[in-house]
Amino acid sequence: MRRIVAGLMIFGLLLGAKAQDNRTLLTVGNDPISVDEFLAIYNKNNTNNVVDKKTMEEYVDLFVNFKLKVKEAESLGMDTASKFIKELDGYRRQLAQPYLVDKAMTDQLIEEAYNRMQEDVAAYHVLIKISDNAAPLDTLKALKKLKALTKGVKTEEDMQRLLAKVKIDKDEETIAEDLGYFTAFSMVYPFENAAYNTKVGELSAPVRTNFGYHVIFVKDRRPARGEIRVSHIMTKSGDQMSPEQQDQAKKRIDEIFQQLKNGGDFKQLAKQYSEDQGTADKAGVLPWFGTGRMVEEFEAAAFGLKLNGEYTEPVKTAYGWHIIKREDYKGIGSLEEQKANIKKKIERDTRGQMGRESLLSKLKSEYSLTYNTKNRDAVNKLVNTDFMVGKWSPSEKVESDEPVFTITDNKYSNTTKQYSMAEYFNFLKQTQPRKTEETLLSTVLVNKWNEFVDAKMIEFEDGVLEAKYPEFKALMQEYHDGILLFDLMDQKVWSKAVKDTTGLKSFYESNKTDFMWDERVKASVYTCANSEVAASTKKMLKKADKKGYTEADILKEMNASSALNLFIKSNIFSRGEQPIVDKAPWEKGMHDVDTEDGKVVFVAISEVLAAQPKKLSESRGLVTSAYQSALEAEWIAELRKKYTFQLNQEVFNTIK
Repeated sequence: MRRIVAGLMIFGLLLGAKAQDNRTLLTVGNDPISVDEFLAIYNKNNTNNVVDKKTMEEYVDLFVNFKLKVKEAESLGMDTASKFIKELDGYRRQLAQPYLVDKAMTDQLIEEAYNRMQEDVAAYHVLIKISDNAAPLDTLKALKKLKALTKGVKTEEDMQRLLAKVKIDKDEETIAEDLGYFTAFSMVYPFENAAYNTKVGELSAPVRTNFGYHVIFVKDRRPARGEIRVSHIMTKSGDQMSPEQQDQAKKRIDEIFQQLKNGGDFKQLAKQYSEDQGTADKAGVLPWFGTGRMVEEFEAAAFGLKLNGEYTEPVKTAYGWHIIKREDYKGIGSLEEQKANIKKKIERDTRGQMGRESLLSKLKSEYSLTYNTKNRDAVNKLVNTDFMVGKWSPSEKVESDEPVFTITDNKYSNTTKQYSMAEYFNFLKQTQPRKTEETLLSTVLVNKWNEFVDAKMIEFEDGVLEAKYPEFKALMQEYHDGILLFDLMDQKVWSKAVKDTTGLKSFYESNKTDFMWDERVKASVYTCANSEVAASTKKMLKKADKKGYTEADILKEMNASSALNLFIKSNIFSRGEQPIVDKAPWEKGMHDVDTEDGKVVFVAISEVLAAQPKKLSESRGLVTSAYQSALEAEWIAELRKKYTFQLNQEVFNTIK
């Protein structure tokens, strides 16, 4: 991504609004440039926070230069290179993703999730396990079993009695649990829906998830706790341990707690004593967590801490004893702050399919679809029951171009695309289920046909994005131009200036007066502990030339009794570089400049250096940048001679 960002930043190409004005403003070579393309760039680069604003006339000039470079890249065939095509295709796949789901549905799901994140729900549930692809008869049987089991549940006490009964019965297909508190994204989406849509003290209707059928009894709701980061010290203690071992774990945690109360360092004690191997080396620090991520006892104790640095008394969980220290806390945050994070969770969650399904529903009513069921059924007849276990190996191959269905877009792209018997046949071969609990091949093939149609609908939609969405077309043009521009600028300007050492030296020699040092001084700043040290230091300095004293000799002598008596800082200083040096008159000699907190500071200037050109080694970065600018200017001049370009002044006058 760094390459394309660098390319785009050359000219700030990031469009926002949909195209509305397709009048030709510029022609570069034989390529027309619309008003929209120019205005999008101009407006992007003239926002309120941009200091270096330019007029439209200035932007026309910059824009022409940009398009001339792209034109040159195309004339060199850079846009047909396999590397370019692969890179652009990669960016297109990323950019197309938001267009291949229903944005309105996604926005609705984001808002729904954010609203649910404001509240934690506590619930019990009963689950009758059944596989996702169970036969209809088995599904009905599970549902009836669940309804019979929960028929008498009216109150929380009823639910608790049911949990106890299920535990005694030890039915492997039935699970009944107290789930404690949870929030959005803690449970699978259908379960979450049922929980948040059921009132406190009520039992939900049966809800199907990929685990089976559930009913949910909501026992409480509370405002969301947000997220917390804690560290902990743990001693292991569980039911699998002997009473003596459990007693020892309690004694150890009590002793650690006493050390904390006596002023012990939490981090050191965690590293030394914590038996949580995953966090001990990190001073006991755990990742951020919110509702439903930890066992209830640990979570309640952690959120009970009100201040950073505060810690609990020993807390017992199923894993052992813990002392928990609050490190930091954050609330839910605003919708704007959470939006990107929620969107990512939705994409990973089963609800992410809802955006795709909603889009498919719209597309099927938006486009004209024609099905050739005769050709479809001819392919289906070649499929046998081996298909249901992923072992179908057809004896004959379908290569017919005859269509099984056709999509027509009359509104945006005037595009018609047929999908052939061969394509459907190959789709079936490539997507055979490894295992299915469906008992009828006909049912499996109906599902596969729907998958094929849906996949081709999305493929078709992907293919017409440029025609359907002007802003997507413009964005793809930006990436196309940006990649080309980056590669060509690298060849002609950036890398050339770095690698062409002879050209760089020649440029420097011709322009060295552009890279000047201002007047400077060769000086040393002496910071003395007191006036006596200052006097002794000056005395040694006056004899330095005659006696051959170096700075090291002076420091050794002055700091014999204390390493803090004298500090020396020597360098060549420019104006503004060192305030202490600026206070001294810029002439040879020793100059008292400051006294603070008993310390005496003086500056010894050994030489005043007149303004002079910097050496190439001292200014290579600046010289390289200037050389790049010179190379670019020379190259642009060549391009302006090579290609024609023309501004439609009449159109331009209407947008100024």
